Formats: sequence, structure tokens, C-alpha cells
Amino acid sequence: MYLNIRNFNHKLLLLIITLFLSGSFNNILIAKNNEYKIDNNKLIKTTVDSFQIKKIYAVENDNGYFNNKDYKGDTQKSEKISITTANIKTSNKSNFNFVAVGDWDCTRETEDTVDNIIDKSPELVLALGDLSYDNSAKCWLEIIEPIADRTKIALGNHESESSKKLKDYMKFFGLEKQYYSFNYVNVHFLALSTEVPYDFDSQQYKFAISDLKKYSTEQSIDYIIVFYHRQLYSSGGGPEDEEDFREIYHPLFDKFDVDLALQGHVHAYERLYPITFNEDDDEEPLVQDNNTNTYRNPNGTIFVTVGTGGADYMELSKSKPFSAIDLEGEYGILNISIENNNNGTTLSGTFIENENDQDIYDHFTIIKDRN
Repeated sequence: MYLNIRNFNHKLLLLIITLFLSGSFNNILIAKNNEYKIDNNKLIKTTVDSFQIKKIYAVENDNGYFNNKDYKGDTQKSEKISITTANIKTSNKSNFNFVAVGDWDCTRETEDTVDNIIDKSPELVLALGDLSYDNSAKCWLEIIEPIADRTKIALGNHESESSKKLKDYMKFFGLEKQYYSFNYVNVHFLALSTEVPYDFDSQQYKFAISDLKKYSTEQSIDYIIVFYHRQLYSSGGGPEDEEDFREIYHPLFDKFDVDLALQGHVHAYERLYPITFNEDDDEEPLVQDNNTNTYRNPNGTIFVTVGTGGADYMELSKSKPFSAIDLEGEYGILNISIENNNNGTTLSGTFIENENDQDIYDHFTIIKDRN
């Protein structure tokens, strides 16, 4: 028997837990848009699309722990469950993956991108702007319908071409402003906009600096990832780099230890080495680690352009010295996995093409040791 829960409050959640622990249900399926799951008898805040848990017979001992026996008859001691109607506490950090890609359009290649994403079963999808080149949002929203409930967007120049199209996107994704942030497990995500004022006096800049200041010192956060549309750096050949945005925000990335900056606008794939801002020549950032793929406790932000969602290809110029790899003429996605263990945490990025064989054209890893 399954109990399918789509919308519930804390009181209902407590009732569900009671029923589950008493053996009233063999499985519980918590569907999309809910905030909690049970994992090894621990409640974990989540936005996972769906999951299942098998029947567990539990008896609480005097210490407040549960001695569990699952259907195989195996016995194990679980973590203590701490429950209040206002908050569910846990120190567990789950492994998860998410996908990033921009410059989608509404083409057969766009549909292949969605299929590629579905195949990787991400818990989040970051759409890096230029979602549709059509006059409305309708075509793109229809194509991404299977993944819409797990998608977060950055707004690009093609969204800003039409006030109605922009309004439709923001309404669909529940956005009041084009910049926002959120946490997922041990990652802080900051969405910025290259399409609205972003100078030192802007509300966006004030929001960004306050947000980064707060979460750069938050002990539960291991990674800070920023995503937006127009690229700060590239090897050239496509649209010009957003120099003013770069001069304002890259120093912030340095100051607050941003790990990854995801961008689009150039219809190609390019990953830079970890770099810091060069005050003497902002077009020549300072490479902090020229290892090709693996970065342990890196100093500097890794910028990745993923404008490969379905729009027409762009040709790149000769690679710049700060570029680790660049690809043109390929559609695909950047799949990023976060793995946590007692020794530290690892972020692994993989660029996977959309074709049937789904070749891997790039792989990089950020390793962070526990202090």
C-alpha cells in the first residue's frame, strides 16, 4: 500500500510519521513540491521530485533512538529523530546532482536536451537564459514540461525583448525579481541578471553583496554557485563579454569565495581554469591552478559557459590562456554531482552531448577537505 502525499502541513506530517512508524503503510511516496523526506529514519529537508521508503518496524528506546527491523529482518540503530512543528533538524548532507544549460530555443535539439536531462535524473535544473527565441514563452514551457517543477531560471536578453514574454516567465517560475537565491543541501545558489541594473548603486548589487556575505560564512554551506546569462569571460568569436558586469561582480566572487560561475550567451561550451580578477587588466584574469581537470581546495572561481541547449552554433576564436577547454558544434548539458563524506566534499562536473551515445567531452572535479 502506498500513501501519496502532495501537499501537507506540519501537523499532517507528524500524523504521517506516526502512521509510518506504527507500520500502517508499506511505503510512503512524497511527490513533487514537498519539503521533507525520511531517509534511514531521519527527516531531511528536500525538494527531491519523488522517492520511496520501505516499511520499517521501529521501537523507541529510553534514549530516544529507534531500533529498526526492516523487511529482511536486519536490525540497525538509527539516528535520533528530532521533530517540532516549526522545524525538522538534521545534520545529514545528502549527495545529489543538478544540470545547467542555456540558450535553448524551441528546436529538435532542445527536445534532445530535455531528454538528456531526464536521463540524468537531476534534482535541479539551472536554465542559463535565452530560453526561447520565439515571440512567447509558450513553446519553451511546453518542451520543458517534464522538468519544469525542478527548474530554476536566469533571464537572458531574449527574455527581455518582450515585456509580456518576460512577465510570463517570471509568473510561471514565481519570481518577483530577476535576481534571487536559494539553498539546496550544502550548496548556495545565487541567480543574477545581466538584463536589469547591476551597478554599485543598484538594488541587485546590494542584494548580491548581502547574500554572499551571509552565506560565505554559513557552516552548512560548502559551495557557492552563481548563475546568470551573459558571459563575463570567453575565448571570443561570439557576442562580446559583459565587461561592466565582470568588473563589478568578479571581485565579489573573489571576496566571498564563489566556487562556480555558470553562464550562457555564447552558443558553445567553455570551461576556464580557477581564476581571480586582475585589477591591472580585467581581460586577462589570473589563473590560480592550471591543472586540467582536478582542483583541490582551489583559490579562484571556475567559470563555465554552457550555451548548448539547442540554439544555433557559434564559432569560437583561438583559446585564451585562461581557458581549460572549449567546444563548438556540440549540443549538450553540464551535469554536476555533489558527493559528501566524512573526509570532505567533492563537486564533479561533466559535459555530456545530446547524441544517442552521449559522449563525455569534459570532466572536472573540485575537492574540498574538511577542516
